[in-house]
Amino acid sequence: MAITNTFIKDFFSYKRPHGSETEQQWIDRFILPKLGDNYHYDEAGNIHCDMRTANERTLFTAHVDTVHREAGRQKVGIDKEQVVRVLDGECLGADDGAGVLVLLAMIEAKVPAYYVFTRCEERGGVGAKHLADTHAELLAQFDRAIAFDRRGTSSVITHQGWGRCCSDKFAYALSDLMSYDELMFAPDDSGVYTDTAEFVGIIPECTNISVGYLKEHTKEESLDLRHLDALIDCVVALEWESLPVERDPAVDEYKDDYKNPWDTWSVSGVAGKNKGYSEYNANVYTACEDALAGEPEELIWLMCEALNPADPDELFEYLWNMPMPDQAVQNCMQAVDYALDDLDVETALYELYGYVVDGELYQ
Repeated sequence: MAITNTFIKDFFSYKRPHGSETEQQWIDRFILPKLGDNYHYDEAGNIHCDMRTANERTLFTAHVDTVHREAGRQKVGIDKEQVVRVLDGECLGADDGAGVLVLLAMIEAKVPAYYVFTRCEERGGVGAKHLADTHAELLAQFDRAIAFDRRGTSSVITHQGWGRCCSDKFAYALSDLMSYDELMFAPDDSGVYTDTAEFVGIIPECTNISVGYLKEHTKEESLDLRHLDALIDCVVALEWESLPVERDPAVDEYKDDYKNPWDTWSVSGVAGKNKGYSEYNANVYTACEDALAGEPEELIWLMCEALNPADPDELFEYLWNMPMPDQAVQNCMQAVDYALDDLDVETALYELYGYVVDGELYQ
């Protein structure tokens, strides 16, 4: 697959909100022709391609949707440093178009593995949740699940959201294999969420690898093509089946600062016995879920009440038409999930506001 500048400009010119016409056009043009007859859709629209030749136990994923609010086309530019940017759109869509390019290159190189192009990741991992809920027997065939959906150029993610998704032994082994010439990878425990987070109860080693984009979900999003090219050269030659398998998917390992809300939240909705996991936590968490489902009104209102309790209506009018990317909402949702009191919840809403108005992602 020749990844020329002309190809890249065309590839990233499609805005791909889930279920849109241009998302399907993009799939029909760039993905399905590379798969030939060797693919099928599942009930959630995920696209499966089985390239296993023997008993390979590796699953690769990338998601096809973007956070664009509207379908259509956009203009893309590439500078002399081989950095790609959108010229007239909400975001570039390298999250996760870059990951899709990696999977297509591996399929073209006939790397033996199982590949899934997932749907609706940006609205809460709908496609991946479907796999975990209804195709657990398929997922149980794999020892490792690798997503190519991480910002930056150096991460092998060991933790997503609540806790561990792969063992340190696996992460260090993979980092070593991927660190040479233009690449330098290392284990990273600061992951938030991608599709492989849904598989941690089934597949031992689940991770996410940096594909070279930055400032995802904003008009400042960029993609380092030099990193992407070097990454592709690396992954098509890597011996994936040689990687160690150590983590037990039946054992949950929480982050040190993680507090499980179900330990302190009663079915009746009254604060739990150990600490006050309040109704405020639950309300904001539910509002985040609604925002990810395309209904952000309540979350915006709660944010306005936290920031300007004297006159939330004025702030609501200011914020109403501003983009609220899913990644920012997911970060807020995670912070609320960790919150020990109402002050922590308000802090999460302040950080969400900072992202909405400044475009800086809080981790």
